[in-house]
Amino acid sequence: MKNWNVYALSLATTAAVTYVLCAIFDALFPPYGLVALLAPASPWPLAGSPAGYATGLILFTLAGYVLGAIYGAAWRYWSRGGV
Repeated sequence: MKNWNVYALSLATTAAVTYVLCAIFDALFPPYGLVALLAPASPWPLAGSPAGYATGLILFTLAGYVLGAIYGAAWRYWSRGGV
C-alpha cells in the first residue's frame, strides 16, 4: 500500500510519540529538552499547563501529518520517473 496517506499517518504518529517523549524528558530534566528549547520561540504555549501540552501535541501531530503527506506525494511523483 504505497499511498501518501500511509506516509502521512506514519509520520504524524511518530511526531506525536516524539512530542510525548520530549515532554516527559522535559518534565524529568526541566532546563533541557526539545520542548523547552522550542517553547520560547513558539507563538502558542507548548508546555507548562495541560492546555499547553495539548497544543504542543496537536501541533507536532499536524506538522508530522503535513510533512508525511509532502513526503508521500514527492515519493509517488519521483517513483514514476519525475518530470
